[in-house]
Amino acid sequence: MTDAVLDAQADAALGSADGAPRKRNAERTRKAILAAALKEFAQAGFAGARIEKIVKAAKCNIRMLYHYFGDKKGLYMAVLESAYMDLRAREAELKIDFEKPLDGFLELQRFTFDYFEKNPRFEGLLRNENLQHGKFAAQSRVVTETAFPLRRTIEGLIESGQRQGIFGPDLDPVQIYVTIAAMSRFHLANGYSLSATLNTDMSAPEWRRARLDHALALLEGYLTRGAPKR
Repeated sequence: MTDAVLDAQADAALGSADGAPRKRNAERTRKAILAAALKEFAQAGFAGARIEKIVKAAKCNIRMLYHYFGDKKGLYMAVLESAYMDLRAREAELKIDFEKPLDGFLELQRFTFDYFEKNPRFEGLLRNENLQHGKFAAQSRVVTETAFPLRRTIEGLIESGQRQGIFGPDLDPVQIYVTIAAMSRFHLANGYSLSATLNTDMSAPEWRRARLDHALALLEGYLTRGAPKR
């Protein structure tokens, strides 16, 4: 089956009539496949995911999926990279004021906490990726390179806070982000078992609000410990 025939099939399935609609329809099909694949991979992981379920949910045929993504691994990599790019793009929209570094860090914590709560499929994707020891993430330049702006932002906030005497010494940008991510994800990844163990409903909105307040207080305390007295 040639690429031209596959494109024609995609256009016919989505009602394309000319070049511009054809491009739009092809992009819609690709996005539909990615959305369906994200759900399937998040739930079943790479090994357990079924291509047949993905194409059914995306309302396309299996040839179109392989045309756009090559194979199951290509589709998984596209889903993983797309998920990371969405997170990083939304992080980049934050209005970070480097002259107010503590506010900047607290805003990043709020954003990350909110993002994981509102994107459970991304959380599921990460959980399954880590069960595979991150082998696909390690192969992706996109996953690594899209984090560069975030790291520069964190480094800039640290430098500003230390210069102003707000933050303490010896702050590590990687440690800080791992802490931010952990305080945003751990209660989601382990919520069912922790809720049962501690007899606390960690899905309750009031508990989640208290958790965010706790995370913000811990982050502020860590950043400012050992700061010069002003």
